[in-house]
Amino acid sequence: MQEELTLREQKRLATRDAIEDAATKLVDERGFNDVTVEEICEAAGISRRTFFNYFDSKDSAVLGGPSKEFTEDVRQRFLTEPTDNVLTLALHVVDAHMVGHHHGTVVAERRQRIATQPEAAMASMMRKREKAHEIKQLIEQRLTAEPELQRLPDSSPATEAMIIASFLREALWLALAGPDIDCTEPLADRLHGALHLFTEYAKGTQW
Repeated sequence: MQEELTLREQKRLATRDAIEDAATKLVDERGFNDVTVEEICEAAGISRRTFFNYFDSKDSAVLGGPSKEFTEDVRQRFLTEPTDNVLTLALHVVDAHMVGHHHGTVVAERRQRIATQPEAAMASMMRKREKAHEIKQLIEQRLTAEPELQRLPDSSPATEAMIIASFLREALWLALAGPDIDCTEPLADRLHGALHLFTEYAKGTQW
C-alpha cells in the first residue's frame, strides 16, 4: 500500500511540475496577459478539470507560491505551539506552506523574468497581499492571547502583526523575484537569505 501511495504522489508531483513548466514557458515567451488556461492545458497535455485540481488560477501556476488558505492544522499549530518569537514561528509556518513549490531551476529563472512584467507583478502583489492578510490575522490572534510575546508593547497587537506580516511578504517577494537571487537554491533558503538582507540593511539605522 505504501508503495502505491508513493507512486501516486510521484505522479501528482510530476503533473504539477508539468503544468508549472508549461505555464511559465508560455508566459515567458508571450507575456502574462497573452496566455490562457486552455493554452497551458494543451501544452501540458491535461484537461481543464485536471488543471483546477492543482491550481486555483492561471496566476497560481505561473507565479508559484501556494495561494490556498492555511489548513486548520497549520492554523492551530501557529496559535498553540510554544514560542518566544512570533516572527520565527510565522516563518516556519510559511516554510511549511511553501512545500511543493516548484524546485526546478529553469522554472525559477522564468519566474524571475516574469516578475518584471507589469501585469505579472500586479497579480503577484495582489496574491501576496491576500496571504499577508491571512498571516497578519493569525499573528494578531496569537499576540492578543499572549501579550507577553509582543516586542512592541506600546503598540497594539494589530500593529505589530501588520509589521511582521509585511516583513515576511516583502522577503518572499525578494526571494522570488530579486535580481541577485540564485535560482538553484531552494525557496526556503532564498526566503531566509532575503530576511537576512533586510536585517543587515537596517542594522544600526537611526530613525
